[in-house]
Amino acid sequence: MIQQALKTSPATTPLRVIKTGTAYREQLNELSHTAWLIAYTALWNGETFSAAEKEKATGLLKDFIKQQANPKKAFSELVQRILLARQYILTHPGTYAPIPTEWLNPANTKGFAGTQRWFASLETMRQSLPLYKLPLKAFGEAVLETRQSCAARDFHYWRSYLCEHNCQGLLNLFLSVVANGQW
Repeated sequence: MIQQALKTSPATTPLRVIKTGTAYREQLNELSHTAWLIAYTALWNGETFSAAEKEKATGLLKDFIKQQANPKKAFSELVQRILLARQYILTHPGTYAPIPTEWLNPANTKGFAGTQRWFASLETMRQSLPLYKLPLKAFGEAVLETRQSCAARDFHYWRSYLCEHNCQGLLNLFLSVVANGQW
């Protein structure tokens, strides 16, 4: 009976990795810092903000990531929503993003919160066309992987990927985010 329990136990119990609190906090810090670099470069590149403004904005990004069970999935959504906002601002003259803490405030329906329906529409479209605007989805991964590895091969891979997908705007943004993250 004990031998039978031992034989069936591993098959019925799925293995999973349980992160320690430290590993989760490190991942959360890395994702929120990278999200801030992307948001800053996409929406406010060249603007000077106080350390307090940057810290509060990063905190709002971190809060968004913490609200979901999967931090990387939350990061991906966050980046895509930032890119959708950038696309809107670039195609609608006279529109702009207010200061980061105002734009990222969950109560501001004309800021980041307003991008939720755009993202939902994007996800709905991807149910029928899985490759629809795939570079938007890949962008966050590209920046994160390039920052984490600091390897030229990853940088060149993602640069080539964006070129091959004819995404000149995203390529320029990628190059700017990487440059902003270096210093």
